[in-house]
Formats: sequence, C-alpha cells, structure tokens
Amino acid sequence: MAYEIEAEIALGTATEIGFRLRADDDQHTTVGYDAEANELFVDRSASGLSDFTQYFAGRTTAPMKTTDGRVTLRVYVDSSSVEAFGAHGQAAVTSLIFPTPDADGMAFHAKGGTAHIESLKVHRLDSTYRLVDRVQPLAAAPTGGEFRTDLGELTVTPAGHWSTDSAGRAGTFDKDATAISARTATDLDFTTLVRLGSPDPDTGGALSLLWRASSDGTDAYCLNIDPDLRVIRLVAKTDGHFDDATALARVPALVRRGTTYPVRILTEGDRIQVFLNGERIIDVTDTTYTSGHPGLNVFGGRAAYQDTYAKEL
Repeated sequence: MAYEIEAEIALGTATEIGFRLRADDDQHTTVGYDAEANELFVDRSASGLSDFTQYFAGRTTAPMKTTDGRVTLRVYVDSSSVEAFGAHGQAAVTSLIFPTPDADGMAFHAKGGTAHIESLKVHRLDSTYRLVDRVQPLAAAPTGGEFRTDLGELTVTPAGHWSTDSAGRAGTFDKDATAISARTATDLDFTTLVRLGSPDPDTGGALSLLWRASSDGTDAYCLNIDPDLRVIRLVAKTDGHFDDATALARVPALVRRGTTYPVRILTEGDRIQVFLNGERIIDVTDTTYTSGHPGLNVFGGRAAYQDTYAKEL
C-alpha cells in the first residue's frame, strides 16, 4: 500500500524522533530528525534486501533546522521507495528500499527525551504508475492464438495447464509446471517476451526460464522472476530445488503483473549473461551444467511467453 504522512512534532527534550515504516519483526526503514546534528535522515540499515551491494544499507541525511522547536515532516511511502521532506521542503531525502511484501507496520519513536505529536495525518495513495511508450503490450495474435517460437514440441511436467491464446503460450498452475522443449543445446541465445498474471489484477504467479535442463526440468539453469519478492534470481536448480542463499546472482527488480518484458539469456561456455528490457543485469560464470533442454515454467499462478526463440551459437 502506498501512503503519505503529514506530521508536526514538538521536539521537547528528545535528541531524535522518527517513524519506523514498512516494518515487521525483522525489518524497518526509519525516517526522522536528529536534533543534535540538525538533520533530516532516512535510515535503511534494516530496510530489507540489501546484500546485493555493500553500499546500499546505511543512513542518508540532509541539513534541516526546526521552526520554533517544531519538526514538520511529509513522507511518501510505496512498495520500494521512501521520500522524506522536512521543514516544508527545505530538506529532502529519497531512498530506494526492498522490504518483504508483508512488512507493512508503522510506529513512532523518540530518543533521549520527550516529544509530542501536534498533528498527524496519513493518506492512502492510489497508484499513478503507467507504462505507455516504454513497454508495449504483447503483439495481437489471430483468433485462437499463436505462439511464435522455435522450441518445437513442449512436454509439460509434472502437471499444470498450458494453452496457446492471444498472449502466446500461457501456463497456469498452483505449483510448479514446466514445459520442456525436445531440443537440446550447449551454447544459446535465448530470447522471449514474458508477462505475469492475467487481465484479473489479483492473479499471482512467478515464472522461470530454463536451459541446459534435464528432460524433466529438475536439473537446470533457471532464471526466476518473482514480482512478489521483487527480485530476479539466477540459480542452478538440482533435483527440482534451489537454495536462495546459493543463487548465482540475485538482482532487485520491480516487475509488475500485466506488463510485458523482453528477456534475453546469452550462454557461451561457462559465461551466462541476462538482459532485461535490453539492459544487462547479470554477468556470471558457472560450470554446473554444460548442455540440455530449454524450457518454460510457471509457479503459483499464471505466466505467458511470446516470441520465444533459442538460437544455438
């Protein structure tokens, strides 16, 4: 949920005041005022996912003074960002955050003394997100649907419903459902358009692209895109499982349902590169698998693929 906070606080004897936002038992982002340093700050030391770089976690500040001993704050919070404005816009800090979806708590705190909240308003905000020119919808298909691909015959394992409609090849299942190509390849340029969900905005689901996979897809390189976790992971799946802690790469990404994304996987020898929207987001080396089948996967909902090609190199 996105929301706006308007607050006016009488500082009193407190040396620091602030709001803990997007909070649960293990994580939170703090927006507040340091009276000793005369600074507005956003502290994301415990804000959620931050292990992708050593420079992400920490505290960002901006100079700010009180007015007659009062602190005025206006804070905008959504799923992956916090924007804080103090003293009617004289100080501002904007920070990207990656909390888990269920971290939605809010609390106020004061350190080193007392403070009094003179006024506090919280407004729920509707989404203003639109994609018009940057991302185009999947190309319209003839009546009955068409899946443009060179993967050939696809075998569904272990279960799940896969059909061809206007979105291309769409899979729907409450667990893992994989459509494996009969083709095999060593080095390939794997490209596709992907879209999660359906016209129903409540439709969930994650998807994965597989390559150098076993015939049943249980052993494979796997690019996993999960909008609930807001992360893209590259893993070497073994016996149908993978450990998030041992992922070959893990990249934060705000992937939205109902939006089409071009994905490209370039695998040559032990080097694996992944591109999203034409931008390279992963570049790693690994030797776990050397050859196998390409495949498509859906988990816990619906995912669709169109213009899916695996060009051997």
